[in-house]
Amino acid sequence: MKLAPECRDCLLTKVRTQAESVVSDTEQIDLLVSRCAEIFDAGVRENLGAAVAAGEIHRFCYAQVNSQDLYADLKVRDNLRAQEVCREVKPLLQSLHDTLIASVLGNAMDYGVTGHDVAEDFTSYFREVFTQGLALDDSEKFLPLAKRVVFFTDNCGEVIFDMLFIEELKKSGAHVTVVVKDGPMLNDVTMREAKMIGLDAVADAVYTGGGGALLGTHPSAFSPEVAAAVDDATLLIAKGLANYESMTEYVFNKPIAYLMMIKCDAVGRDVSQVSGRQVKKGDLIAYLSP
Repeated sequence: MKLAPECRDCLLTKVRTQAESVVSDTEQIDLLVSRCAEIFDAGVRENLGAAVAAGEIHRFCYAQVNSQDLYADLKVRDNLRAQEVCREVKPLLQSLHDTLIASVLGNAMDYGVTGHDVAEDFTSYFREVFTQGLALDDSEKFLPLAKRVVFFTDNCGEVIFDMLFIEELKKSGAHVTVVVKDGPMLNDVTMREAKMIGLDAVADAVYTGGGGALLGTHPSAFSPEVAAAVDDATLLIAKGLANYESMTEYVFNKPIAYLMMIKCDAVGRDVSQVSGRQVKKGDLIAYLSP
């Protein structure tokens, strides 16, 4: 997916918010935002993918505010918060499909999109939205393909719900390799958080996607282990907007199930155009890419 016009304000607002969390000098922040605007505009001229351009902007922001992981504390908090929510809502989850919905719903725990707020009472939010189900649901097409799965994670908090889905996939006979971020990017899962929550005890294997702090998933950064797992896979599962934005820029020659909440109009338009089915901001989708 390429950059859309509204990506500019979304990214620059997020950069300002991130910088304000650690920097008090308004002139420094204004200069940072101005430089990020230049990076965005260059990305448009170069026709970069949305995730590539946004990743470059976020890495520049991290470097300028001298922080390697702006979301470190939030990631720990959200994993603990999600574990509590999962304990409360687990009686609702009676099937593989139920845990799939939970995994998609968990994508609402995202701080990377301007204008998207995470519910304070996530348990109540979960119960309400869970009953509504998915606005686009291709699970009948892709779950039968889940023999050898490579699962590309997204956010902390969300990953706790993913683990419930992965457990059920394994009970159904799937072999599941999980890929996390190689370096801190927003509130995405890295190997550090994966070990803290015991993700390695749930999946058959856990690897990093390579390349350091990247936004989304990029095959050129894959280690030999990840590349081999993808080559051997019968299904790729990609969580969240950044994985959608990035992976749609590459040819994998594998079926890809995109699990996410549509959090912006730009992604909603892109999915609607590619899938031929109308989706909008706020929809939960489990979409099998053609």
